[in-house]
Amino acid sequence: MNKLIAISTGVKDVEMAPGNIPCVVINVDFVELCNKFGNTAVILGPQKNLQEINLSGFDALIVSGGGDIDPINYGQEQSDKTQRVSKERDITELQLLKSAEINNIKTLAICRGNQLLNVYKGGTLFQDISDAGFNTIKHDRPFEEARSHIHTVEIVENSKLFAVLKDSNFGVNSIHHQAVDKVGKDLKINSKAPDGVIEGVESTTSWEAIGVQWHPENMTEDIISNKLFEWINS
Repeated sequence: MNKLIAISTGVKDVEMAPGNIPCVVINVDFVELCNKFGNTAVILGPQKNLQEINLSGFDALIVSGGGDIDPINYGQEQSDKTQRVSKERDITELQLLKSAEINNIKTLAICRGNQLLNVYKGGTLFQDISDAGFNTIKHDRPFEEARSHIHTVEIVENSKLFAVLKDSNFGVNSIHHQAVDKVGKDLKINSKAPDGVIEGVESTTSWEAIGVQWHPENMTEDIISNKLFEWINS
């Protein structure tokens, strides 16, 4: 049966017929990784003037990566390292996570999404992991290295993530300068990098919500990435 997979994303200026205008954009690999399993991807950009978003008609939610989260959402002032903040996207995706939890909709939260899942549940973030003392691994490796294994992650065996992947140690890409600090309510750590940076959190309740700090959509040939997308599409 064809399922509807909601995928949230942000806005980027793109050269179009009317000029350089703000557009809702996402890596097409997300769409193809849903289509691969016979499902339909529905892209959700930042919404305005909405007090509530109802996801009850969807089968799953993917919260994708992007710019930094406004620190006001976790009780901090914005540092000069926090960049590309979108209040509209923050508000939209927090509402999406709320609806997903209420309706027990399977959720995969990626990079920024993993951090937002933690913030949604009352957790906090390191606004810059280098400033926080994590300097043995350079975690912000975009562009030409975005599809490369940068470091390994150790998966907690008693976790939803391990149950999906059936693997406890493997290489991942890395495109972030922020990370989870204090873990939110009803969440637990599911993975860490060798330097101690938290690489994922997940729900401890019946809500099937898994967060990962890396970008599986950029590693479409990896068995691990395919297992994650098979899970979210099942």
